[in-house]
Amino acid sequence: MIEPFYLIVALFPLIAYLMVLGLIRVSGRVLITSGGRDIAALGFAISGLIAVGPGELFFPKAAAGTFGAWVWLALLSFYSLIVCLAGLLSRPRIVVFGRDPAAMLEPLYQAALLIDPQATCDRKLGQVALPSKSIMLRPAGSTQKDSTTIESFRPVLSFEFWDALLGHLRNTTQQSDASKPRQGFGMLITASVLASWCLWTSFQNQQEILDQFQQWIWRQ
Repeated sequence: MIEPFYLIVALFPLIAYLMVLGLIRVSGRVLITSGGRDIAALGFAISGLIAVGPGELFFPKAAAGTFGAWVWLALLSFYSLIVCLAGLLSRPRIVVFGRDPAAMLEPLYQAALLIDPQATCDRKLGQVALPSKSIMLRPAGSTQKDSTTIESFRPVLSFEFWDALLGHLRNTTQQSDASKPRQGFGMLITASVLASWCLWTSFQNQQEILDQFQQWIWRQ
């Protein structure tokens, strides 16, 4: 049976991730971020699972006996570098939470006009073209979900372009209507149930969890 302490460590980052996204989606607000930051957020969400899973399996006990709790700084740095590498190697894109692909077509077109005044929008195909940049964009994703990915048909490696598009898109999306029906209730309910269990378990086993935490940090 898994100790309650390890379950709390594994679930805490995931609860925070689900709670934030759930609140954004339920409120009708929109969150626009880069693909790299989205990967970083996912890396944070599963960090607890990594810590009690592969982290325990490959924990450097010899180094912990020499450096004590400082070994956690090295492990955190190593994990952060892996997440950063995954973000850098991923295809450039923009991730939108709180809007479906259909709702993002017009804001994407308005943002594209600020970069290329000759930009055109094909509403039937759901595409936006920037002729002067030789770039074709589309809002991709399921029509049943209130999340969208802004992608290019051909890889665009210019970070300046994506940064400019991200900034303009945040402004043009503010006037868009929220997706209906509102989604995110499942995330909030799941996060609330998990958080309630963690709090109840913590209060029921305060001293035991504190001792396990000290043993977990200070390895001999």
